[in-house]
Amino acid sequence: MEKLTNWFNEKFIPATMAFGELKYLKALRDGMIVAVPLTFIGSIFLILSNLPIPGWYDTIAPISKQLGVMSSVTIGLTGLVMAIGLGYQVSKLNEIDPLSGTAIVVICYVITMLTPEFEVDPGLWGSGGIFSAIIVSIVAAEIMRFFYKHKITIKLPSSVPPAVFNSFAALIPASVAIFFFWLVRVGLNVDINTLINSMFAPLVFGLNSIWGVLIMTLLTCVLWMVGIHGNNAIGWIATPVWTAALTANMEAFAAGQPAPYLIADGFGNFGMNIGGTGAIMGLSFCMCFLSKSERYKTLGKIAFPPTIFQISEPVMFGFPVVLNPIIGIPFIIAPLVLQAMTYFLMSAGWIGHVVASVPWTCPPIINGFLLTGGDWRAALWSGIQVVLAILIYYPFFKACDRRALKEEREEAVENSEENTASNEVLFEH
Repeated sequence: MEKLTNWFNEKFIPATMAFGELKYLKALRDGMIVAVPLTFIGSIFLILSNLPIPGWYDTIAPISKQLGVMSSVTIGLTGLVMAIGLGYQVSKLNEIDPLSGTAIVVICYVITMLTPEFEVDPGLWGSGGIFSAIIVSIVAAEIMRFFYKHKITIKLPSSVPPAVFNSFAALIPASVAIFFFWLVRVGLNVDINTLINSMFAPLVFGLNSIWGVLIMTLLTCVLWMVGIHGNNAIGWIATPVWTAALTANMEAFAAGQPAPYLIADGFGNFGMNIGGTGAIMGLSFCMCFLSKSERYKTLGKIAFPPTIFQISEPVMFGFPVVLNPIIGIPFIIAPLVLQAMTYFLMSAGWIGHVVASVPWTCPPIINGFLLTGGDWRAALWSGIQVVLAILIYYPFFKACDRRALKEEREEAVENSEENTASNEVLFEH
C-alpha cells in the first residue's frame, strides 16, 4: 500500500499536472470557454420553444421561427465560435498577433468545412465541426509559428503603425497555412472534417459509455482527495467530446428529433456535481442539520448555502474532504452510484436526455428540469439524488461528528479543570 501511495504522489500526480499544463491543452481549456455563454443563450430560447405545457406550441406558433433564430445562430455555430476562441488562444501562446492569428484559423476552418461541391455551408459549423476546430487551430498555429520563429516574414520599418506591421508580417505565414488546407481539402479532395471525426470516434464512443463516465468520475474525485482540482486536471479529456454531444443533442431537440447522445456536457449535474464535485451537498446538509458537534454545526451553517449553488470549496477545505480517508469513501462512492443510476434511467427512457446548457451555479432540481428541456421527471430524480447523497454521507459523517464531539467534551473538561485550578490559586492568595 505504501508503494502504491508513493507512486501516486511521486509519479501519477506530477505527470497529470504537467500534462494538463501543456501548451495546446491550456489553449483547449481556455479557448472552448468562449462558446459557453452562447450555449446558455441558445438553451433559453430552445427551452422556451419546447415547454411541456399543453397548448404551448399553438400559443407560440406566430413567433416560433423568430425564437428558432436564436438557437440556430448560437448552437448552430458552435464549431465556428470554438475555432475563433481556439485561434485566439493558440496565437497568444505562440506569440503571434492574436487578431491576425484568429482570422487565419477561421479561414482555414471554413476551407476545412467546405461541402463536397466546395461550397460554404454554415449549416456544417455546429456540433459536427467542433473536433475540426480543435485540430485546424493547432495545425494552422504550428505552421504560422514555424515562419515567425524562423523570421520568414515581410519586414517593414519600425516606424510603420503596429496594425499595418502585424498585417504584413502575417502575410507569408497566412498564405502558407491557408494554401495547405486548400491543397488538402480542394486540391486533393480530402474530406478533412470527416477524417477528423473518424479519428475522434473511439474517444467519443468510450466517453459515451457507462464505463467512460464512471472512470472520469472516479479519477476526478481521487485527484480532489489529494488536493488537486480534478475537474481542471483531466476535464480537458472529456470536455470536447461532451460539448460536441450536447450541441448535437440541442440541434436534434430543436428539430423535434430524439437526442443522439445519452452522455453530454451537463450529465454530471445528475450525481457528480450535486452541491459541487463529489455530490458534496450530502455532506454539507449533514453538517448543517444533523451535526451534534459545534465545529461541524458552525461550519455547516456557513457551507450549506454555497453548496445550493454548486460551490463546494468551503466544505472541501473546511471539513476537510481533502486527505480525509473517512469522508473520502462517500465522496467517491456517492457520485459513482448516482451517475450509474442516472445512466440507466436515461437508457430506459424514464428521464429525458441532456438537451440544454445551464450555468454551473444552477441549484439541483431546477437544473435537472432545465437540462432536459423541461422534463419534470428529471427534476424529481434530481431531488431524489439529493436525498440519496445525504443517506450515503450520513454514516461516515456521524463517525467524524462523534469524534469531534468527543474532542470538544474533553477540551471542555480540560478547560474547566484549568479554570478551577486557577480559582483555587487565587483563593489561596
